[in-house]
Amino acid sequence: MKPQVTSALLAATLTLSASSLMAELVTDDFRGDELSNEELLSLSLEEVMTLEVTSVSRKKQRLMDSAAAVYVVTQEDIRRSGAKTIPDALRMVPGVQVAQMNSNTWSISARGFNYVFANKLLVMMDGRTLYTPEYSGVNWDVQDTLMEDIDRIEVIRGPGAALWGANAVNGIINIITKSANETQGSLLTLGAGTAERFYGSYRYGGHLSEEAHYRAFFKSFKRDGFLNSDGSDAADDWYINRAGFRAEWQKSEDDFLSVDAAVFDGQVQPPLNIFDSNQLAKVPFNDKTKEQKGGHITGSWKRKTSDQGDFTLKGYYDRYENTDYRIAAARDTIDIETQHRFQLTEKQEIIWGVGYRSSWYKLKDMNFVVVNEEKPIERLYSAFIQDEIMLNPEWHLTLSSRLEHHTDTGYAFQPNASIAWKMNDRTTAWAKVSKAVRTPSISERKADVNGVYLIDDPDLPLPNTYLSLGRNQDLNSEKLTAYELGFRQQVTNSLSVDLAAFVNDYRGLHSLVSSTVCPDGTNLYGAVCAENIPPQPYHFLPATLENGLDAITYGLELALDWSATDWWRIKSDITLLQVDATRLDEQDFSRQTESLVEGLSAEVLANVRSMMDLSSNWRLDTWVRYVGKNKSADVDAYAALDMQLAHQFNEELEFFLVGKNIFESSRLEFNEYFTGLVATEVEESWYAQVQWKF
Repeated sequence: MKPQVTSALLAATLTLSASSLMAELVTDDFRGDELSNEELLSLSLEEVMTLEVTSVSRKKQRLMDSAAAVYVVTQEDIRRSGAKTIPDALRMVPGVQVAQMNSNTWSISARGFNYVFANKLLVMMDGRTLYTPEYSGVNWDVQDTLMEDIDRIEVIRGPGAALWGANAVNGIINIITKSANETQGSLLTLGAGTAERFYGSYRYGGHLSEEAHYRAFFKSFKRDGFLNSDGSDAADDWYINRAGFRAEWQKSEDDFLSVDAAVFDGQVQPPLNIFDSNQLAKVPFNDKTKEQKGGHITGSWKRKTSDQGDFTLKGYYDRYENTDYRIAAARDTIDIETQHRFQLTEKQEIIWGVGYRSSWYKLKDMNFVVVNEEKPIERLYSAFIQDEIMLNPEWHLTLSSRLEHHTDTGYAFQPNASIAWKMNDRTTAWAKVSKAVRTPSISERKADVNGVYLIDDPDLPLPNTYLSLGRNQDLNSEKLTAYELGFRQQVTNSLSVDLAAFVNDYRGLHSLVSSTVCPDGTNLYGAVCAENIPPQPYHFLPATLENGLDAITYGLELALDWSATDWWRIKSDITLLQVDATRLDEQDFSRQTESLVEGLSAEVLANVRSMMDLSSNWRLDTWVRYVGKNKSADVDAYAALDMQLAHQFNEELEFFLVGKNIFESSRLEFNEYFTGLVATEVEESWYAQVQWKF
């Protein structure tokens, strides 16, 4: 029997056995032992279905009424999962695939196209965009805050570009932290373990008056490196220190002001395997330290203009620096946006706004990467409008669109139409049609990359040949038309179901094609770039990116939430995905890209999470997840088991013992060949944590 199947059966058996055993430990009157203000299964199913979300329509609305495939990871979910990073928390979301490539690098996507440079998700934290224009993705290793301060993570699978802008193609992840008023007093967290060598955080919240509150925090961690495929230490240890604050002022009944800021500084040694011109070969580099630092400040003013209207002005400044051996970069971003919501008629609500974003860069120490513009600047202008029409109490129609102008790619129009049918207070069906675009990144339009990927092809005219990827300044945006259907119901007081189906039609996806231009200035020798006489000991195969691929993806996402008893709750989900790509020419590179795109994501994802409140304030939480085979990454299907045992001594003090990836000494989750990063293996790990509120 295959190891991953054995692990899955063992994990499922253990979960069921544990539930039977723990049922015997729970007494009929154990509720009397619970802390009245710390009930850890605090949200009933009815309360979960009536949770208010803001990411679907830029205003508060019931999750039940949302015309989108939206899933909310609550603070309770994070607390009971044992997740210490935002990527780990996202593993709970149906339709979202999370794969860790090394100790600090993740590939995260929704509905396909999973990659280290996954570029079709828009990620935000408290209104600040975390997307990086260098490669249209997210630097997940520096996106962090106190996990205890996260109120919820709203995840929309499917486009949200009509309201949130370009690159909200396959989904939106909106990380929303608690208000300062909710985090008063002190919170100290200390932990240590095998992979989590040491971590600690301290947060203090106070108030200046009844209307003005604040909090400040400091967080530090050091994580152990993963393993190489031969079992040796990959030495990709990682640490970051982070500090921040948040302040809020309810100036009057109608005016609310807030500001938050944070700074961070960290270091990692990413294992690299890239071309060395001194040794004339592709060799490993394990001593290239990557330092990262940065920070942000965000300000927001919200004014109530009527009983059902408001105006918001929000802006932020963000700074990011890194000293990656392949290319060192510094980026500054300024973003300003307004939003106005008002009732046009009794049955019609309008939300509209405008925005401006400017990012400028300083690029240096560029080994393998060449950008002619040392200090490129990008500007984005945008305007959006949404019209929500109540056709009758049961039917709601929403029309929205966004117009953007990017300094390099020009105008983009992204419309959306959705309709929700509220059958009753417990049942909603919805349908949605939308368009979205993914803007080409700086690396795609303005950079040449040499010597990272070795082409091992016996048909090449010369040996020791490396890929030379040239820029394409005429590259256009990728375009998506998405069709979605959904059904959401609270079947009984103890069972809810959420179902979504989709078909995504992509046009002009970026595809690798052969080039006749040698970025290094040499001449073509057959298919490769080389000096004419004599041939040099290494050669570059020229290529570039074009809008040379179309694709159709379709899938099904099902989530169930079941309160088996008043002390035992089970959350489960399954995702089925199919990707069919079509190349627009017959080049070998196009054929390879077509195959790569079709196999980038697992076709099956599944989660089963069990949360038990036991007697004497003990909790047992287990999490079994299954990830299907990733063909392009050459990673087999696997099952993983996490467990957490926690005890709350009193209202102030709590202890956690957490095991991650139990029963599997190590496993490969993702692999790729184009960045020079070496894939390392996730290990089984344990950690203990103490949390003290005072």
